[in-house]
Amino acid sequence: MIRWLLKGIWRDKTRSLFPFLVITVGVTLLIYLLGFMEGTFAGMIDMTAHLDTGHLRFVNKPFYDEEHLVPLDRALAGQKETLQWLEKNGDPKIEWSPRIRWGAIMDVPDENGETKSQTPVVGMAINLSDKNSPERERLDLEKSVIEGVIPSQPKEMLVGYKLADALGLRLGDTVTLLGQNFDGGMATDNYRVVGLVRFGLAAMDKKMALIDLADAQQTFYMEDMVTDFLGFLPMHVGYKKYDSLKQNLMDHLPALKQNPPGAWASDDEPLILSVLDQRNLRELSIKFELVDDVVIGVFTFLMVLVLWNAGLLNGVHRYGEMGLLLALGETHKKLIALMALEALMVGILGSAAGCLIGGGLVYYLQEVGISTHGIFETSGLMMSDIIRARVSLDAFVFAVIPGVTASVVGNLIANLAIFQRSEANLFRELEAG
Repeated sequence: MIRWLLKGIWRDKTRSLFPFLVITVGVTLLIYLLGFMEGTFAGMIDMTAHLDTGHLRFVNKPFYDEEHLVPLDRALAGQKETLQWLEKNGDPKIEWSPRIRWGAIMDVPDENGETKSQTPVVGMAINLSDKNSPERERLDLEKSVIEGVIPSQPKEMLVGYKLADALGLRLGDTVTLLGQNFDGGMATDNYRVVGLVRFGLAAMDKKMALIDLADAQQTFYMEDMVTDFLGFLPMHVGYKKYDSLKQNLMDHLPALKQNPPGAWASDDEPLILSVLDQRNLRELSIKFELVDDVVIGVFTFLMVLVLWNAGLLNGVHRYGEMGLLLALGETHKKLIALMALEALMVGILGSAAGCLIGGGLVYYLQEVGISTHGIFETSGLMMSDIIRARVSLDAFVFAVIPGVTASVVGNLIANLAIFQRSEANLFRELEAG
């Protein structure tokens, strides 16, 4: 039966070519749109994680509650011991990195040592001096540093290029940081500007500075202390899995609270967050999934509508064939099932072609991407200048199911007309043909 249907599909292009093309185009567009949207959203999550929050974040709750004030006195001590606990109890896929968020006044002296300009800045201390540090790759510093070099010596600094323009900074200039140290006293230290970095976000380019983690611990009197432990996940781990990884780590928290590191303060309270818990990304992810559902629903409806009309037109030319089958003893229900099986095969073939074409387009955009030339720089969204799609199994599943379903449903609706015609009329139409 299936072999006979395949021969009919191949030999009679008038009844299979148009539905095949409709399904192929529909599945291709669905895979392309879903891959593009998922890649864009995943890219925004990854950039937010790399620059700010991590995919998972382990932080002291008192620090997080007053994060806008950068209260270094609420940082977590026992850096090495805490990091060992995270690596032991967290998922092996998570790569943990300690960071320090700091805030200070940046003072730029003139040739006489007098203040030429100054401004408040926010900063991040990461492992910069190690050439093999994964932090360099996460922040894409090799490409983001537009002038100068990445710090390799103590007390060297990277500053946002717009911040440098505002303060009149040049490479090699020395600046003084004036801030509050861990003990609540005044922290002052000199740093040499060795590079200008472009983060791609106006707020960060105007106010952000990067220094090495060890330098920050020395400047702010934070030996063996950090403000954050950020966990980073590979690209293939989707954002829907972040909550389960977070919950897995939270299940071990009661034991840690009962036996905390000896250097922790008595009122330290560890808090575990995913990137979705910060910067309103969970609400954005809900809207993103809603848009996905709408896109799938609209395309499925349109394909059903088009294939229904195609089935009606095609059925008119096949009344004689249907009459002959009924005259040979086929029942109406069996004939409907036969037509549905034929539509299923056309749907499978069209979906397979759509997967090949759509998958190829998405893979190209994943590897090459689309340059936005800084369009999102002033939007406040953490998005890369290169927007990439993402190949995912979900996109193929959500595209193939509507493709096959639309073919069968459209055909069934069209062929319901068979029940409205008698065998005699159908057979007469065969004789007239």
